[in-house]
Amino acid sequence: MKVSSKKVSEHREALLTTANRLLQERGFDGAAVADICREAGLTQGALYGQFKSKDALAAQAIRRTCEEGAAVWAKLRDEGPDALSAFIDAYLCETHAMDPGMGCSLAACVSEIGRQDAAIGAAYAEGFRRMSDLVRHALPPGTPPGEAQRRAIALLTGMVGALAIARALEKADPELSRDVLAAAREELKRLAFAPRSVPLNPEVPASSPASSTRSRTKIEHQDH
Repeated sequence: MKVSSKKVSEHREALLTTANRLLQERGFDGAAVADICREAGLTQGALYGQFKSKDALAAQAIRRTCEEGAAVWAKLRDEGPDALSAFIDAYLCETHAMDPGMGCSLAACVSEIGRQDAAIGAAYAEGFRRMSDLVRHALPPGTPPGEAQRRAIALLTGMVGALAIARALEKADPELSRDVLAAAREELKRLAFAPRSVPLNPEVPASSPASSTRSRTKIEHQDH
């Protein structure tokens, strides 16, 4: 019997939702195709009818979570003027840390991506770039483009890393896990809204002999 287009769409949605949760909870090796299909209430034939492989499903599941993250960002942006602080608070909260299966795949899968298929790595990179662009556009107006890009990457990296570490510490040391989240929230907000940094002189690096000679000459002049 031919499956209706509506059913095909529902099956695809069920597979993506289930795959996303199991991949984030169990890791890529721990989330077998049979487990994904069983929990989605579908056959393996249904999965391979939608995706050519488990890797293709995983790549699309990562894209899906990044789309959901962008939707959360848009909601926070529409609700108030300080979307960046609100997003940092939401991302680095205990609820998010305690529920990796329903959270951000950037943090949940960070230690595994480098060992996966190229398509999965590309989906992860695409998601990271998309989220860092959202952060960049929320930085204070007037931030120079180069600095805005660096700061956005540093902010998102800090958020992802802090969440991953907080999860790693949760069972062994819950108090330290909460401290990691709190410290990251405070310091990343400080970075987000810090005054423009003073760039190093690109022609004379701080550690170069010329720089050292210039510093000594300045000190000697002051002494005289």
